[in-house]
Amino acid sequence: MKRRARQVLGAVTAWVRDEGADLALRLTLIDLLFVPVGSWSVRPFVMLLAAGGLLHRAVLRSPATWFLLTGLTGWRVVADWPMADNHAYLLCYWCLAVFLSLLAPCPAASLSQSARSLVTLVFVFALIWKALLSPDYLDGTFFRVLLLSDRRFESLSLSVGGMSTGDLEVARKFLETGLHDPKRSVPNVVEPPSQRRLASTATWGSLAMEALVAFTFLLPGRSTALLRSTALLVFCAITYAVAPVSGFGWILLAMGVAQSPQDAHGLRLLHVVCFALLLLYREIPWLTWCG
Repeated sequence: MKRRARQVLGAVTAWVRDEGADLALRLTLIDLLFVPVGSWSVRPFVMLLAAGGLLHRAVLRSPATWFLLTGLTGWRVVADWPMADNHAYLLCYWCLAVFLSLLAPCPAASLSQSARSLVTLVFVFALIWKALLSPDYLDGTFFRVLLLSDRRFESLSLSVGGMSTGDLEVARKFLETGLHDPKRSVPNVVEPPSQRRLASTATWGSLAMEALVAFTFLLPGRSTALLRSTALLVFCAITYAVAPVSGFGWILLAMGVAQSPQDAHGLRLLHVVCFALLLLYREIPWLTWCG
């Protein structure tokens, strides 16, 4: 066991000391293995390409690999249209950016610029949507409804929000069916003050963290690399502790690695640690222990 642990640690150390671009590609492929995309007609090919890239450096750096992944992830978006998840689009854009960067004279520099631009656009557009275009976000309605209706947040509502299982089920059934039935009476749903505070905290907390990431990624110059990475790491470590979309966080961390300076081994290691942390969040039901 100790020997295997040393081998794993040695492999991670070698990855961190390698080019940031290669580590970013590896993290992306690990994401594709942990969260396979698409239906049966797409998923096996994505997983084979991901496994091949992790096992062979030539496959990892081949533009053909990323051209095929762009097509496969793009087909997933088309097949799920118009209900594809947000990170499905981002994953497709990222695979396309990798493909184009590998064709450039300096792939690492091209990928770094693409990664920084994509992260910036993600968070700037998120701010525009939440702060300017969606009044039901700023008044807390979005998270109040999400915490009641989305079963992935049930543990959070029960443990932190103080909801009872019965009240949560009544609210969920009404939100799923009652809103479209004008003759149905509105149930008397008990929403504890702690649930309201949870929704408010989620609303303004996520807005503040996204604004911080957007601001730091808009700052020019190499000297801001530490600020950018710190903001992104804090966002991922906090957000995906409760948001059950670790695949989105892994894509962001892969792009964070790609845009970090080539000699920033410590920063890259922190991204790998955060990547592993998101895996623990996904596999350990820690929210159920808070009640």
